[in-house]
Amino acid sequence: MSDEPAPRDPLDVDLVVSEEEHLTGQLSRDNVRLGALLLHTRGYVILTGAVPDPLLGQLRSSFSQLFEHSLAYVAAGVRETPPADQAGNDCVFWERVARYRIFPKLTGPFADPYVLRNPFAHAIIAETLGADYYCKSVSSDTCVKGSIRQGPHRDIGFYDGQAIAGALVNIAITECGLHNGPIEVWPGGSHLWRAELFDRFNLVPFTQDDANTAAEALASHIPSKLIELRPGDLMIRDPGMLHRGTPNPTDEPRTMLTAGYFRNDYYYPYGDTRCNLDEKLYQQLDSTVRQLFAPFFTETDPRYWKLRQDPGIRV
Repeated sequence: MSDEPAPRDPLDVDLVVSEEEHLTGQLSRDNVRLGALLLHTRGYVILTGAVPDPLLGQLRSSFSQLFEHSLAYVAAGVRETPPADQAGNDCVFWERVARYRIFPKLTGPFADPYVLRNPFAHAIIAETLGADYYCKSVSSDTCVKGSIRQGPHRDIGFYDGQAIAGALVNIAITECGLHNGPIEVWPGGSHLWRAELFDRFNLVPFTQDDANTAAEALASHIPSKLIELRPGDLMIRDPGMLHRGTPNPTDEPRTMLTAGYFRNDYYYPYGDTRCNLDEKLYQQLDSTVRQLFAPFFTETDPRYWKLRQDPGIRV
């Protein structure tokens, strides 16, 4: 028998943020290059240890309170924050089939630059979307016992050109392992997908919580990967990459934060920034973070009016 270790699956190879990178607060140029290329070709890249442990503790504590507030609504038969309560609440949420989408107000640990503009993720996102990218909203992806296996889907429409239009960042604030509802992904650069071919064969890869037998049939012929994330790990993924949530059979909620970043020339319809911020909270953000949300608080920006005329769906 050979003493050589078994070859490692390339899909398990992540970018480990080094001690030097932590000290300088930025990725090496080689890691920025590799991260941008992996996002472009593989559809995702994972940065291990991208969020400091003290901040993780604060995030878990603050989020548990938001989750308890949301559970209280559900126990009363209300599956989403009533419109009358949204302005004054510390979060806005909806629940579908034991999955919670919680939009926290961006204050305290949720407003930390390591959450909203993580210095290690920023370099890769800027290489992908341009330095003037913006953030539409921040929410949680929380699944609990009773959650279903979603249909394979993408989180964005088909791209018109050769470049991807956005990047979603998932930050694990709890253990997100194979045992408690990991994200399943079908790796690949979705900038190559063409709407015309999907339309011709009547395949609509956008259904999440309902049956989509056509998408299931296609996905069964493409290799997939279950993603493991430890607390503090950060995944950047192409929102066009086929993926889905899987069931969490445990008694503990599985939570990761999700932030959506997009090219300056592209308007992403989902998510209402006002679920996260009002004018006062916006002004209190760190200056490096505030510019990410500036389009939705600047009356001369067309996106300011677009948001108010056509607020992002919440279901």
